[in-house]
Amino acid sequence: MTSASADVAAARQRRDVVLGIIERGEVGDIGGDGDGDGATTTTVMGGGGGSRRSGGGTTTTRRATTGRKRRRGGGEAATGVVVDDDDGDDGNDEVDEVDEADGGEAKRAASGEGAGVRDAVLASATASIMTVNERAQAINELLSQRKIEVFRRGDTLVYARVREEHAAKFKGLSTEDMLVYQIIQHAGNAGMWTKELKARSNLPAPQITKIFKTLEARKLIKAVKHVAQQNRKVYMLFELEPSREITGGAWYTEQEYDAEFINVLREQCVKFIYSQEKVTLEEVSDFVRRSKLSHVELRIDDVLQIVSTLVYDGKVDKIEDESVDDGMADAPDEAFVPKTYYRKAALPIPESNAYSDIPCGVCPVINECRPDGLINPISCEYMTAWLDY
Repeated sequence: MTSASADVAAARQRRDVVLGIIERGEVGDIGGDGDGDGATTTTVMGGGGGSRRSGGGTTTTRRATTGRKRRRGGGEAATGVVVDDDDGDDGNDEVDEVDEADGGEAKRAASGEGAGVRDAVLASATASIMTVNERAQAINELLSQRKIEVFRRGDTLVYARVREEHAAKFKGLSTEDMLVYQIIQHAGNAGMWTKELKARSNLPAPQITKIFKTLEARKLIKAVKHVAQQNRKVYMLFELEPSREITGGAWYTEQEYDAEFINVLREQCVKFIYSQEKVTLEEVSDFVRRSKLSHVELRIDDVLQIVSTLVYDGKVDKIEDESVDDGMADAPDEAFVPKTYYRKAALPIPESNAYSDIPCGVCPVINECRPDGLINPISCEYMTAWLDY
């Protein structure tokens, strides 16, 4: 075997070793708990630059403990786990359960990411097998082949195996295609404007348009109209739900402001509040949810917006009950928050009155109006229409 062939073979095996460590890490088979209840042997063929040899041997064997970490307080093996290097330097790696706040299994499944192996753990597992440069080369080759993905979790990098069905979507894509995809991926559910993407990628507009068509055809990205600027589109990953800033939230239906839905919601909330002596915002929110007035889930902040409009219109009074704080303490309780209630307005504002009903009451040029002036009540079209009405 020639030297060049030996180097290629060694590089390929280093790549396979790194991929194997990442795969085992995703199912929780890498840990440093000291149980010793299962060990695997990783063998790297010699002859390739950075492989460690002992004497004249042709193979180097590294034995690593790969027993599954047991759950605290339980005897069953942990599932859905991620390798977590608690200290980052002593190799005492612990396998913790995946934190749903960190994205959860559903999010990682949608993006094709597994639980992943942290960079520090991968470095520790390969320290006696290959050099840092060789590990970097193996990682770069796996990334270029779309066999693994790298993403950030907290302050550390994590490597994960790309699912086969997810990798198939990227097969045949060019470097420019992947660049555009990654820029859009980084934007999350806020989406990315075409102009901003052009500035970040330094690609010409016609090429970006062609890439969009390619990625949309593979259902990797999608175009979404922005509610504030409907003549422009933002692009995001196909599996993401657009943010409320883009869709307009609950008050928009198919990018259109739904005034009819809001009026119905206001009327029903008024009836509910009037039927009670006083109610909290949570009680109004529960009523809206139980009455199924909305086909979309309304947050309590959405209900607060509706109730606030009723307060501004003088239909409902907002009162704060401070009776819980008896005022007997030597010092005021700064943490005390009075309870807020809503009730029927004691002095409701009428829909109209004599002054606001007549055109003169709201006329912006009333000070210039006089019988012999250019603006006068005799020729005023608004006064004439009001008298006819």
